Amino acid sequence: MGEENAEGYKMTEEEKRLEEKDSAVTAELSSMVNEVTDTNRKIDDSYDEKMKRLTDKKRLRENEHDEDEPIKKIALLKERLIELKSRISDARKHGKDPFIADLMLRSINAKFKMVEITKAKHDFEAVEDILKKSDDELKETLAAEEPDAKKEIEEKLKAEHAKGREKMNEEKSEA
Repeated sequence: MGEENAEGYKMTEEEKRLEEKDSAVTAELSSMVNEVTDTNRKIDDSYDEKMKRLTDKKRLRENEHDEDEPIKKIALLKERLIELKSRISDARKHGKDPFIADLMLRSINAKFKMVEITKAKHDFEAVEDILKKSDDELKETLAAEEPDAKKEIEEKLKAEHAKGREKMNEEKSEA
């Protein structure tokens, strides 16, 4: 008949063939499971790698945006400076004396260089502070009333004339 199996049962040829077939199918299934597991691992690794690249790319874009922001802020501050200098020039043309406002802006170019290099918040604040103080000083200068030189001269002459007349009156009364 056939061989005995592990339990001592004698197997027929057909049973032996079925057992071999089962063993072959089990081996094939085991091989397929290993192959699918390897494929899944490769897919996972590939997915992880792609996610890492996308995340890195996103961070890079965010950093580019972060780098663009100070440049835009510097450009806005420079526009404010140009506008303020233009207003100071217009004030001079209209006879005002914005000397203090102009003097405040003397050190701003050095401050701009520091901002461009460091891009630090406190440097931005220093430039903004200078621009604000200079703008406030210019507004104060423009709001101040101009002394009317003609009026002052007339008042002084009238006062001197009145004193002179009083003196003449005193001299006449003494004589």
